[in-house]
Amino acid sequence: MKRVLLLLLLAGGLLPACNSGKQEKAKSDSTSIVVPLASTPYYYTQLKGAIGDRHITMQLMKTAPNLYRGYYCYDSTGVPISIWGSQDADQVKIYEDNSNREEERFFGGTLNDDGVFKGVWHGDSTSYHFELHTDLRKAQQLQVFYSADSIRLLPSFAGSPLGVASNSIIWPDSSTDSTLSAFLRREITGDVRISDPQQFVRRAIDSFVTSYRIAAKDADTSDIADGQSASWNWTTESDMKVVWNTWPLLVIEKYAYDFTGGAHGNWGATYQTLDLSKHKVLTPDDFFKPGYKDVLSPLLDKAFRKKFHIDEDESLDQSLLVKTIVPNNNFIVTGKGVAFSYVPYEIGPYALGQVTLFIPFTELKSVMKKQ
Repeated sequence: MKRVLLLLLLAGGLLPACNSGKQEKAKSDSTSIVVPLASTPYYYTQLKGAIGDRHITMQLMKTAPNLYRGYYCYDSTGVPISIWGSQDADQVKIYEDNSNREEERFFGGTLNDDGVFKGVWHGDSTSYHFELHTDLRKAQQLQVFYSADSIRLLPSFAGSPLGVASNSIIWPDSSTDSTLSAFLRREITGDVRISDPQQFVRRAIDSFVTSYRIAAKDADTSDIADGQSASWNWTTESDMKVVWNTWPLLVIEKYAYDFTGGAHGNWGATYQTLDLSKHKVLTPDDFFKPGYKDVLSPLLDKAFRKKFHIDEDESLDQSLLVKTIVPNNNFIVTGKGVAFSYVPYEIGPYALGQVTLFIPFTELKSVMKKQ
């Protein structure tokens, strides 16, 4: 608890610590919870340990068959790093996204039903042993639900183009108190009346299948003699990931990818920073004083230059679609700072991908609100 309070003080004292004995007890009870990482079909868990001598916290999720996603951060910096990976036999390889495309960084190791992930981390032209253990002491417990479906454009052709849809969601665990559970369901689904995760995870899939079936009625099948047509291999993929989970902060990513023909698909991730103690979605206006954008823009420019190795004398609009980066509402808060994330085309070309820029609290003191 003391550690959480310290982190929140760094954040300007805006977020209260646990505000009821019931909530505190729920967090205490979670110390003995272990998610079986080898045998559970889909799950969320939080792991803690070290890469070499650097302590990390990992938000690990199995969101689809043989597919792992999530985030991790070094505890000293709090910068969220996106991860993804898969399993081959009993070996799991989980890669991290990084701006250096010349070198892969990944965790290679094994997951077991004691809630342990251990192996060797590779990156920066070196390697370190790691061992991560389940630690949900100050984390909101969550479940993961997954569903997928497909439909043929030409049912009579074995090689027909396909419409393929998949969706993965998080959901409050059954141990969550009813008021907090209702808040989480509302932010996950957009409608507090939705109480069945299985129905909700199917909603986007069923909508896609219906749209594909209707569109297929107008398809010109004369040029699909062999059942192949890339423009009709439609795909939609959605998932939710946990970025940060230390009471009372829970940060959720909602990712979506759609391809319905054309040169490429459209994709992007949006973030919600939730204050679980207040049942509130936090925005930059909750954290910063009026006029904060003028202060943060140069800091975001600086973060972009550092991340993508852009010289100070090079104008940003040589790499981006803007001359300076303005804070938006796609907002992440961790224990050490804040991040703003920009979907493809928002500030840069499609090839640049989604850009997420982190600013530590130490650079934000002048614009942070006080409680």
